[in-house]
Amino acid sequence: MNSKLTPELAAMAAELALGVLEGDERAEAMRHSLSNPAFAAMVRTWQDRLDPLGEGFAEAPPPNLWPAIEARLDAQPQTDAIRKIRFWRNTAALTSALAASLAAFVIVSPLMAPEPVVQQSQATIAQLSGQDGTLLAANLDPNTKAINIRAVTLPETTLVPELWIIPGDGVPRSLGIFRPDRTTQIVVPASLSPLLVDGAILAVSLELADGAPHKAPSSTPIATGKISTI
Repeated sequence: MNSKLTPELAAMAAELALGVLEGDERAEAMRHSLSNPAFAAMVRTWQDRLDPLGEGFAEAPPPNLWPAIEARLDAQPQTDAIRKIRFWRNTAALTSALAASLAAFVIVSPLMAPEPVVQQSQATIAQLSGQDGTLLAANLDPNTKAINIRAVTLPETTLVPELWIIPGDGVPRSLGIFRPDRTTQIVVPASLSPLLVDGAILAVSLELADGAPHKAPSSTPIATGKISTI
């Protein structure tokens, strides 16, 4: 009987607790719950942490903010470069309002056994969502300052996803590209670690693999989410 967790199983346990798994993935997770005590304990741990988050919120569909943002920007004459910068800065402000309408968080759990997770009083997480069902989950490892990110759903493309941090000044900084088909650990540069604070915005854009990490995004984000500590 398996009593250990790989990073992939730890992520699956968190997603099972949230209820985002479907079909074969959910069936596989349920099998692990029955056969792996460490996996089952991880699921219960995240359920205990997530249950209080839904208190006091009524269910509501997330607002479709993108047309309103584009209309506001198009109303002012500006170059393409300025238009992109203003979009990203507005994203940092508007994502906080979007996050308030979400009833739950998607979590990628830390790369550790369930006992240390139970002992920790806080976890730093983010759900990144966008149009057309795009959804990603991220978790900040408090010990290594690395970000574990997993794409739940992404649009089909030949480009690669790139993760950005948008702090209070609204200027995106690249944290690096990641794999779209598995959990990826991104080692955050020491110069950017202080920006990973509660309330900062994470965003994902689709970019060319060449030249990464890039100095600035070449397109609007496909998903954004606010960093939250629970």
